Amino acid sequence: MINVRKSLIGFFFIASNAFGQDGNPVHVSVEARADFQQESINGVKQRENSGFKGNLLNVIMHGQLTPKFSYMYRQRLSGINKDKSFFDATDWLYLTYQANSHWSLTVGKWAVLVGGWEFDPAPIDVFQLFEFCYTFPCYSWGVWAGYETTDKKDKFYFQVVESPFQRVCPKQPDGRGDMYAYNLIWYGKHGFYASDWSVNMIEYAPHRYINYISLGNRFCLADNLRVDVDVMNRAASGQRFLFQDCSVTARVDYQPVREVNVWAKASYDVNQTGTAADLSLYDGTEITRLGGGVEYFPLKNNKVRLHANYSYAFGKNTNPCGVLQDKQSLVDLGVTWRVNVLPAKQ
Repeated sequence: MINVRKSLIGFFFIASNAFGQDGNPVHVSVEARADFQQESINGVKQRENSGFKGNLLNVIMHGQLTPKFSYMYRQRLSGINKDKSFFDATDWLYLTYQANSHWSLTVGKWAVLVGGWEFDPAPIDVFQLFEFCYTFPCYSWGVWAGYETTDKKDKFYFQVVESPFQRVCPKQPDGRGDMYAYNLIWYGKHGFYASDWSVNMIEYAPHRYINYISLGNRFCLADNLRVDVDVMNRAASGQRFLFQDCSVTARVDYQPVREVNVWAKASYDVNQTGTAADLSLYDGTEITRLGGGVEYFPLKNNKVRLHANYSYAFGKNTNPCGVLQDKQSLVDLGVTWRVNVLPAKQ
């Protein structure tokens, strides 16, 4: 593990110097987060998820190769272990060709484009999610095209990637063949309203698809007050379409001063389809989570962040490996820091 880290960091310095020789800016940064957690279920402390913990350690590199070609790379050093390969711990590794002011084409590995603001933050900035997000494998290899309108208020992406259930689903037999996901997403910004909407068709078994409609809605009611409401519906062929398998979440963020963000959140997941098509939220699950927290930025930017949050979950989760459980409480205190190893050339 130590040798991997040393080799990777060394690569960043070598690659950055090489790419920077042509005068194009190169950005290399390191970010990390450490937490102290106390988790209990029905009043019983969960020792494996309690105590001081290193949460994430990421290295990020991005920049321009030419005016039309750009790249992005994010590696989780904390994710490389005996169970994961180097590329399993790679979140982003892609090259983008900007054909003109409207159209772009990208190849590589990126997030599977499922809508909703719940999916939007980087893992290092996530404190509480609804259950579906925890069990959905959200990074895949593929290709996608982007279109941005002239007024820059709307962006659309169409993506074809390896199905997120291609390798990680234990329910499918070996030799199941290639499986793919087809995703169309719309990011809009119109006045105080912003959208993160998607329609998705994802193979959960060869030639068998589950479809998502995810509607992420953001309302910027003031400079320091924001409300997010996400509604996600999932259905496979032959299922009744609406609200048998869905997730709903709402979050309010308020900044009384620039250094402080206070937030509250509620989420609800349910799957009553009677089928095993949803490999992320199992049939028979119905679970609710309530929580809130505070973030403090002493430098008035995101370089250093202190956080504290609490959540309580109740209901039923039929996934034996699920994250949220009935009568589960979690207290989380932590610190995040970000360092620019190689700032952009001026």
